[in-house]
Amino acid sequence: MNKIILGLTFLTILGCSQTHMNSVQYSKDTIAKATPFAQGLISTNENSEFEIMFSPDGLIAYFSRRSPGEKQKIYKTSFSNYTWSNPIICDFSVDRDEAPSITPDGKLFFFGSERPIPNKPNKGNFDMNIWMMKKLEDRWTEPEPLPFPINDTQIEGEVWPSSNNNFISTIDNETFYYSTMARGEKSIKLFKTEYRSEVFTEPIEIKGIFQDDKYWIYSPVLSPDGEYLVFNSYGAPGGIGGEDIFISKKTDQGWSQARTIGTKVNSIDEESGPRFSRDGKYFFFTRAKNLGNYEYGEWDIFYIETKFLELENIFQ
Repeated sequence: MNKIILGLTFLTILGCSQTHMNSVQYSKDTIAKATPFAQGLISTNENSEFEIMFSPDGLIAYFSRRSPGEKQKIYKTSFSNYTWSNPIICDFSVDRDEAPSITPDGKLFFFGSERPIPNKPNKGNFDMNIWMMKKLEDRWTEPEPLPFPINDTQIEGEVWPSSNNNFISTIDNETFYYSTMARGEKSIKLFKTEYRSEVFTEPIEIKGIFQDDKYWIYSPVLSPDGEYLVFNSYGAPGGIGGEDIFISKKTDQGWSQARTIGTKVNSIDEESGPRFSRDGKYFFFTRAKNLGNYEYGEWDIFYIETKFLELENIFQ
């Protein structure tokens, strides 16, 4: 197992307009191929771990963990004496919770949860929504659900993934990306919304990522420099396994058509949950063994240094 170490420097990340940011070195070794992250502490054999996110300084990791026979919860772990602390369940994680996301300024914390929205009971078969907490000095406020139309509870007869929503993210504290299957639609689509004066604007669908809009787009994140949009999709053109990770590049006209992120990440197994470290140095994703017949092994969090993905070459 790689020894996890921490080094702090100041740098300009990937040409980003944010001029200085703490850069965290998560391993003393060069991570040139997909490697389990903090194996034995964060990535374990007995549980499923997925959807990692870091605090703005990169010193605390939040991730989803599902123990056998239990609902997934959000855990956190921090650096101390050059290693990760033993992960513990976050105080706010009291239901089926997943997909933590923190704004770069550290003021907002989002996560997906199956907990019921007050006065809006779910009448379908499975309903997950996005909840938000605000930072108050040294604590988070009580979670509150995001408003309609970002969240929408299922009506009678509605089934997953219709009206389900679990992850939203931003790199500038203002423009947020998320994906959902709106009621009556046949695919999970990508949306953008602005957060202004503590209010979310009407979401706008982002089109043209795939030539055929039947392919799902979910768990979308931007690279810290804003140049790439990364997400996972099931059975989309160019994929290898059932679920793979795809990437789109920012252009003057919007986002390019998606391409596979490549075989250093995608495999015959299942890959999902793309994330970047705060400085963009590392790329994280989740992988599960494909056992056949739609059965899968436990999920684990993997990482690789972003430079080895050669993202620019994907679009040449």
